[in-house]
Amino acid sequence: MRALAEKASLGESVGTRRVYEITTTGVDEWLQALGGDPYGGSSSVGLRIPGLATTNTNRYLFLLASFSIPTGIKARIVGYRQLLTIGVATSAPGEESPGRFVEQEVTSPFFRLPDGNVSWHIQRLGPPNAQGFPPGNRAEATDLRSFKKKWSEGPALLYETYGIPAGNQFYVDLTSYVPPNGGKPWGTPLRAGEQGTFYDLRANWRDDRAWTSLDMELEGPDTVAFFASVRQSAGASAITAPSPFFSEGLSPEEQFLLNFPSGVKYWRVGGALIVEQRP
Repeated sequence: MRALAEKASLGESVGTRRVYEITTTGVDEWLQALGGDPYGGSSSVGLRIPGLATTNTNRYLFLLASFSIPTGIKARIVGYRQLLTIGVATSAPGEESPGRFVEQEVTSPFFRLPDGNVSWHIQRLGPPNAQGFPPGNRAEATDLRSFKKKWSEGPALLYETYGIPAGNQFYVDLTSYVPPNGGKPWGTPLRAGEQGTFYDLRANWRDDRAWTSLDMELEGPDTVAFFASVRQSAGASAITAPSPFFSEGLSPEEQFLLNFPSGVKYWRVGGALIVEQRP
C-alpha cells in the first residue's frame, strides 16, 4: 500500500505540517465516449452504485478512501466527508448518445429509501497487508475499473464473486453479487462506539465543518479505511401527494421522488478523509 503522501488528492504544507484530503473518485458509465476531463478519462466524483437490488446478506461493500502510515510516523484524522445521491435514468447511456439521468444529493440525515439503506464505517486495519490482502495493487483477471476483488488501494466496489453480461465493462450492470468478508468492512472501528458503524450523514459533502469534524491521532504502522455498505433499492415510488400540497412539509429527497415517481435508486456514494501528518 502506498504511503500517505503518494495517495493524497489535495494537500497543503505549513512548515513540517502536511494536510491531505483523500477522496472518492471512480468510473462513471455515463461518460463513455464522452469523456470527463481533457485526458479522455471517464471518472467522476464518488462511486456509482449498481442498479441490481440487494438483500441484507449481499449488500454492496464500497471502499471510499484509505491511507497507510509508515512505522514511526504520526497522523491525525481531523475530518471526513460523506456523499450520497439518489437518481433515475430517463434514457440509457450509449456509445453514440450520452443518454440522460437525473440525480439528487441526499442531505437529510434521516432519509432512506423504503427498501434500502446505507451504513458508514471508518476502520483501522493495522499494518499494511495485515488482513492478508495481496501485496501492492495486484489486479485479478475478473476485476473491472473501480471494481476489485476483496481489496483495493484506491476507491472501489469490493466483491468476492459476481455475474455480469458478457462483454460488459461497467460494474453497474451486475446480474449477481457476493461481497467479500460476508459484506462486513475489514478491520476494527476507528473509535469504539462512534465511527465504526453509523447511519446518518454527519458530515455532508458540501459542509465546510467537515474539515474539523473528527480528531483522532494515530501512529504507524497502521491503515485506515472508510467504507460504505449499501442495500440497494428495487426502485422506490413516491408517496401520494397530500392535497393541498405544501412543499416545505417534505424533504428535498421526497420532493425528488414526487417529480420522478418510480424507479428511483441509490445512485452514487463517496467519502473523504482529511488527514494531518507530522514527522
